[in-house]
Amino acid sequence: MFGSLQLSAQEEPDRSYKPMTVKLNDEGSKYIRFITWHQMWLQTGSEQEGTSFSIRRSRFLAYAQITPRFLILTHWGLNSLGANHITANPNSQTDNQRSLLFLHDAWNEFAAVPGKLHIGAGLHYWNGISRLSNQSTLNMMTLDNPGAGNSDVRLFPWANITTSDQFARHLGVYAKGTLGKFGYRIAANNARNNMGSLNANVPSYQVDNSTDVGTWNYTGYFKFDFFDKESDKLPYFVGSYLGSKKVFSLGFGFLYHPDALATGNDLATAQRDNVTHIGLDAFYDAPLNDQLAINVLGSFYNYNYGGSSTFASGGLVPGSGSVLYGQVGLLFRKAKLMPYLTFNGANIDSTPENSNELAIGLNYFVNGHFAKITAEYSTGKKGTTGAPNTSIFRLQTHIFL
Repeated sequence: MFGSLQLSAQEEPDRSYKPMTVKLNDEGSKYIRFITWHQMWLQTGSEQEGTSFSIRRSRFLAYAQITPRFLILTHWGLNSLGANHITANPNSQTDNQRSLLFLHDAWNEFAAVPGKLHIGAGLHYWNGISRLSNQSTLNMMTLDNPGAGNSDVRLFPWANITTSDQFARHLGVYAKGTLGKFGYRIAANNARNNMGSLNANVPSYQVDNSTDVGTWNYTGYFKFDFFDKESDKLPYFVGSYLGSKKVFSLGFGFLYHPDALATGNDLATAQRDNVTHIGLDAFYDAPLNDQLAINVLGSFYNYNYGGSSTFASGGLVPGSGSVLYGQVGLLFRKAKLMPYLTFNGANIDSTPENSNELAIGLNYFVNGHFAKITAEYSTGKKGTTGAPNTSIFRLQTHIFL
């Protein structure tokens, strides 16, 4: 009996993952898939007194393949819930909204030509500009999206967040598909109302659906896969395949929002300007041998807010300019450890100097992306004259099922 107990204690636990799927027919061609994940942060930094804890993300996603041609998806949750944002009674909450769940995605999709042309509509995440603008938060190689907060550009792949969308999601119609190794996604979106403070010298978002001015924007992302093809069933690009695939892709994307900005004293006579963003990226994620796998991503962004050096309402990139970003990670497969480096440099017209940010991190994959622990230290400075270096340390636990 002692021997059997000893053998049992040495057995590896079953860490295999089976998707949470409900079959709607015997063949399994009709189904509902459920995904849920939590990410917890412990954070400290040079501009923060003490150490803080927060729920970075708490999400639930469900999608159903009703027939081979029809898909429906719903995704809800919350973000960045810290001690300053929780409330004693959410039912009576008025000012603070972070402790309330909200809708991230809700769309229907029809396969006009299965695999090659799918058309959908709703609150969607089929974004343009770059791969990182479509990134999944389930399987990032880094701790989080680039732009930790030391430089002028926060979460810059989502440059227009809070200006025309609902947390990086737009309300509109999209088309996506794959033709051989070429993949595409394009969308026409009805931008949300955004009536910033009108200024005679600084352009601001003046989107008014009641007058049909600046109310639509257009976006797209196109890429070519040289080796293994990536799935486009859902819009969320994988951050790292941890050596399970050999992927090399080149991509180009854009966002164009005509007449979104206005400058002047009176809205009726104000000068109107367009918002135009473009991005280029290269992504390589592959095994090197039985011991190692590598992840490399490089991207370039150009942001144009009507040619102005600054703009006056919302967004995480505070003016026209460019951002260069790179990341590299090396996975030690048997040790389940992946150290990585990231860098972004921003040349934004609104500041006299460039800003930059460097981060070093370490992933420990307890069970791949399903359960992992990540530590990251980032440092950098903003582009104002004499800006000091700041730093942030974050520790994250991440579980998804």
